[in-house]
Amino acid sequence: MSISKQQLEQSFQGKSYVDLKDLVQLIEENFGFNVTLQRKDEHLTFTDEQKKRMTSVIFKDEGVLTQLQLAQKDRKDGISTYSDSEEEFAQLLKEAQNEI
Repeated sequence: MSISKQQLEQSFQGKSYVDLKDLVQLIEENFGFNVTLQRKDEHLTFTDEQKKRMTSVIFKDEGVLTQLQLAQKDRKDGISTYSDSEEEFAQLLKEAQNEI
């Protein structure tokens, strides 16, 4: 996806400065994206729906499942590589099982 210099100049013709809102509008109109802006120093927060989708994708990954199985085996053998909290680890395994 790209925009030509001519299209860019036409969009901002006559302006000595380009406002951020103009750039956002240009992106949305030419590329079909919804654009939201956030300050760098603000913490990124995910919606509950986004968290559910990410969790689902993560726990369907064979590599992740293999690592969890190895961590569970290690824990049974007395080696705690994931966390010192038994409750936290049990919760993670429960969530993984619910997604499979």
